[in-house]
Amino acid sequence: MAFAENLRRLRLEEFLSQAELARRAGLHALTIARLEAGTTAPSTRTVRALADALGVEPRELATPPEVAELRRVLARAAQPDGKVGDRSDSWNDDGGAAPAEAGTRAD
Repeated sequence: MAFAENLRRLRLEEFLSQAELARRAGLHALTIARLEAGTTAPSTRTVRALADALGVEPRELATPPEVAELRRVLARAAQPDGKVGDRSDSWNDDGGAAPAEAGTRAD
């Protein structure tokens, strides 16, 4: 849960509400709440957007292996058989997503 703890700590250090951080990062406030609660894992794009909004490097929130591990843990909890792919992201990897058009949100 290092990511969730780091996100909350950095947000509070900047005196930001979840809604204000979400606005600055181009995310929904519910996404911030879920990330801080540890009930959802962030995409690499989300980590980069949050880091930009907080004025920190992405590694201050979490390392790619930490996020990949959080994804595996949450996926295992969601799947009764516990089978999950083993993919470790890089902050420069957008997961093959198409580039976001100007003016659209990136979750």
